[in-house]
Amino acid sequence: MSDTIYARVSPELKAATDQYAKENGMSLASAVSDLLSRGLEAAGNESSIRVLEQRTQELQLELTRVHDAAVALDGRLGQILGTCECGQALTGHDFLIAGRCPQCNQGVSGLMAGDQDSGGTVNRTEFAPFMAGIGVTLALIIFAYAASQ
Repeated sequence: MSDTIYARVSPELKAATDQYAKENGMSLASAVSDLLSRGLEAAGNESSIRVLEQRTQELQLELTRVHDAAVALDGRLGQILGTCECGQALTGHDFLIAGRCPQCNQGVSGLMAGDQDSGGTVNRTEFAPFMAGIGVTLALIIFAYAASQ
Protein backbone atom coordinates (compact mmCIF):
# COMPACT_ATOMS: atom_id res chain seq x y z
CA MET A 1 0.00 0.00 0.00
CA SER A 2 1.28 3.47 -0.77
CA ASP A 3 0.68 6.74 1.02
CA THR A 4 -0.71 9.87 -0.53
CA ILE A 5 0.75 13.36 -0.43
CA TYR A 6 -1.45 16.33 -1.25
CA ALA A 7 0.31 19.49 -2.31
CA ARG A 8 -0.59 22.70 -4.06
CA VAL A 9 1.86 23.65 -6.82
CA SER A 10 2.17 26.50 -9.26
CA PRO A 11 0.62 26.12 -12.72
CA GLU A 12 4.12 26.13 -14.24
CA LEU A 13 5.26 23.25 -12.00
CA LYS A 14 2.09 21.29 -12.79
CA ALA A 15 2.62 21.79 -16.54
CA ALA A 16 6.27 20.76 -16.27
CA THR A 17 5.29 17.63 -14.30
CA ASP A 18 2.61 16.76 -16.86
CA GLN A 19 5.17 17.19 -19.65
CA TYR A 20 7.69 14.97 -17.79
CA ALA A 21 5.05 12.27 -17.35
CA LYS A 22 4.11 12.45 -21.04
CA GLU A 23 7.74 12.34 -22.26
CA ASN A 24 8.51 9.35 -20.05
CA GLY A 25 5.29 7.40 -20.61
CA MET A 26 4.24 7.65 -16.96
CA SER A 27 1.11 8.47 -15.09
CA LEU A 28 1.07 11.80 -13.27
CA ALA A 29 1.30 9.98 -9.91
CA SER A 30 4.34 7.98 -11.08
CA ALA A 31 6.01 11.11 -12.46
CA VAL A 32 5.48 13.00 -9.18
CA SER A 33 6.84 10.05 -7.20
CA ASP A 34 9.88 9.74 -9.50
CA LEU A 35 10.65 13.45 -9.44
CA LEU A 36 10.19 13.66 -5.67
CA SER A 37 12.50 10.66 -5.12
CA ARG A 38 15.14 12.18 -7.39
CA GLY A 39 14.87 15.53 -5.67
CA LEU A 40 15.23 13.98 -2.21
CA GLU A 41 18.25 11.97 -3.39
CA ALA A 42 19.85 15.10 -4.83
CA ALA A 43 19.19 17.02 -1.63
CA GLY A 44 20.70 14.19 0.42
CA ASN A 45 23.80 14.13 -1.79
CA GLU A 46 24.25 17.90 -1.85
CA SER A 47 27.42 17.83 0.28
CA SER A 48 28.93 15.14 -1.97
CA ILE A 49 28.10 17.23 -5.01
CA ARG A 50 29.85 20.26 -3.48
CA VAL A 51 32.94 18.14 -2.79
CA LEU A 52 32.92 16.86 -6.38
CA GLU A 53 32.46 20.37 -7.75
CA GLN A 54 35.39 21.63 -5.66
CA ARG A 55 37.57 18.73 -6.82
CA THR A 56 36.57 19.44 -10.42
CA GLN A 57 37.71 23.05 -10.03
CA GLU A 58 41.03 21.92 -8.53
CA LEU A 59 41.61 19.47 -11.38
CA GLN A 60 40.71 22.15 -13.94
CA LEU A 61 43.34 24.44 -12.41
CA GLU A 62 45.94 21.66 -12.51
CA LEU A 63 45.00 20.90 -16.12
CA THR A 64 45.51 24.56 -16.99
CA ARG A 65 48.98 24.46 -15.42
CA VAL A 66 49.89 21.30 -17.32
CA HIS A 67 48.58 22.83 -20.55
CA ASP A 68 50.68 25.95 -20.00
CA ALA A 69 53.76 23.80 -19.33
CA ALA A 70 53.06 21.72 -22.44
CA VAL A 71 52.76 24.88 -24.55
CA ALA A 72 56.10 26.08 -23.16
CA LEU A 73 57.63 22.67 -23.87
CA ASP A 74 56.32 22.74 -27.43
CA GLY A 75 57.83 26.18 -27.92
CA ARG A 76 61.18 24.99 -26.62
CA LEU A 77 61.17 21.96 -28.90
CA GLY A 78 60.88 24.25 -31.93
CA GLN A 79 64.04 26.15 -30.98
CA ILE A 80 66.89 25.78 -33.52
CA LEU A 81 69.93 24.37 -31.74
CA GLY A 82 72.29 23.27 -34.49
CA THR A 83 72.87 22.24 -38.05
CA CYS A 84 73.23 18.80 -39.61
CA GLU A 85 76.11 18.05 -41.97
CA CYS A 86 73.55 18.15 -44.82
CA GLY A 87 72.83 21.79 -43.92
CA GLN A 88 69.41 21.22 -42.37
CA ALA A 89 68.68 23.28 -39.24
CA LEU A 90 68.12 21.02 -36.21
CA THR A 91 65.54 21.82 -33.55
CA GLY A 92 65.03 20.63 -30.01
CA HIS A 93 62.49 18.17 -31.38
CA ASP A 94 65.15 16.71 -33.70
CA PHE A 95 67.58 16.29 -30.80
CA LEU A 96 65.24 15.07 -28.04
CA ILE A 97 62.29 13.42 -29.75
CA ALA A 98 63.25 12.23 -33.25
CA GLY A 99 66.98 11.76 -32.63
CA ARG A 100 67.70 12.32 -36.31
CA CYS A 101 67.86 14.93 -39.04
CA PRO A 102 64.43 15.46 -40.66
CA GLN A 103 66.05 15.86 -44.09
CA CYS A 104 68.77 13.18 -44.38
CA ASN A 105 67.64 10.91 -41.51
CA GLN A 106 71.14 10.89 -39.97
CA GLY A 107 71.30 10.41 -36.19
CA VAL A 108 72.10 13.52 -34.18
CA SER A 109 73.17 11.99 -30.86
CA GLY A 110 76.83 12.32 -31.86
CA LEU A 111 76.37 16.07 -32.19
CA MET A 112 75.01 16.29 -28.67
CA ALA A 113 78.00 14.32 -27.38
CA GLY A 114 80.42 16.71 -29.09
CA ASP A 115 81.55 14.36 -31.87
CA GLN A 116 83.55 16.61 -34.20
CA ASP A 117 83.61 13.97 -36.99
CA SER A 118 79.85 14.14 -37.52
CA GLY A 119 80.11 17.24 -39.70
CA GLY A 120 77.23 19.05 -38.05
CA THR A 121 77.24 21.73 -35.39
CA VAL A 122 75.48 22.39 -32.10
CA ASN A 123 75.14 25.87 -30.64
CA ARG A 124 76.37 25.09 -27.10
CA THR A 125 75.40 28.53 -25.78
CA GLU A 126 71.77 27.73 -26.69
CA PHE A 127 71.81 24.03 -25.87
CA ALA A 128 72.47 24.30 -22.11
CA PRO A 129 69.66 26.84 -21.47
CA PHE A 130 67.42 24.74 -23.73
CA MET A 131 67.99 21.64 -21.61
CA ALA A 132 67.45 23.63 -18.41
CA GLY A 133 64.15 24.95 -19.78
CA ILE A 134 63.04 21.46 -20.74
CA GLY A 135 63.95 20.22 -17.25
CA VAL A 136 61.96 22.97 -15.52
CA THR A 137 58.96 22.37 -17.76
CA LEU A 138 59.01 18.63 -17.11
CA ALA A 139 59.37 19.28 -13.38
CA LEU A 140 56.23 21.46 -13.49
CA ILE A 141 54.30 18.72 -15.28
CA ILE A 142 55.48 16.09 -12.77
CA PHE A 143 54.65 18.40 -9.85
CA ALA A 144 51.13 18.97 -11.19
CA TYR A 145 50.66 15.23 -11.63
CA ALA A 146 51.94 14.47 -8.12
CA ALA A 147 49.67 17.14 -6.63
CA SER A 148 46.65 15.50 -8.24
CA GLN A 149 47.36 12.14 -6.56
